Amino acid sequence: MPSSEDDWIERPVMYHDVASLALALAAAGRAFAPDMRALLRRLLGAGVRVGAASLVEQQHHAHPDALNEGSSR
Repeated sequence: MPSSEDDWIERPVMYHDVASLALALAAAGRAFAPDMRALLRRLLGAGVRVGAASLVEQQHHAHPDALNEGSSR
């Protein structure tokens, strides 16, 4: 069974690995953040366009003459 001294020796290595991982993730986040923001904006924009087209189509099926009446005024 390991003594308490052995546990103390192993802990700093584990904490060092966690700190290194955290720093690596932070650096990767900073490096890829602009690309991820651009991708997210494109995906959200595409989702809005698809949603708007879907709503227009639903309105057209529910009230086919409603869109034509508004344009003739």
